[in-house]
Amino acid sequence: MNDASYRRISAAETLPLRQRILRPHQRVEDVAFPHDDDDDTLHLGAFVDGTLVGIATVHREPFPGTTDARAWRLRGMATEAHLRRRGCGAKLVAGCVEHAERHGASRFWCTARESAKGFYDALGFVTVGDRFDLPDIGPHYVMELPLAERGVAQSGFGTGIAPR
Repeated sequence: MNDASYRRISAAETLPLRQRILRPHQRVEDVAFPHDDDDDTLHLGAFVDGTLVGIATVHREPFPGTTDARAWRLRGMATEAHLRRRGCGAKLVAGCVEHAERHGASRFWCTARESAKGFYDALGFVTVGDRFDLPDIGPHYVMELPLAERGVAQSGFGTGIAPR
């Protein structure tokens, strides 16, 4: 998406879009995630004409079934419906991957809605385990982006989002 700009945003800035797109059955004040305010958590926003149109959050969280403190979880990925399939979400994920790699990530994972699985497949994520249901949200998959053969210098994403 050539007309979008990307920058860090606060956890509070993610909440209205997170609620409206991902959790419309909840109130805005109820869609905060446990790690939203951790020092190394990153919230990214995509903007078109000054309007927030896409969000993504990444924070440290062990991969399910492990205690690995160097694993990073992507959460709260949301893009306005009329702007999907234009590269905005991929750029947000790329910025989150780069952030996690710069912070020594051993793993990069997410839980993907069944409707978004193809998006993550296209970005190189692999499905781990069987489909499961999240109450009031629907079917999901645990997915992981293999990092072993990657590296920040090799990512080629060029997000332009300054490291912190």
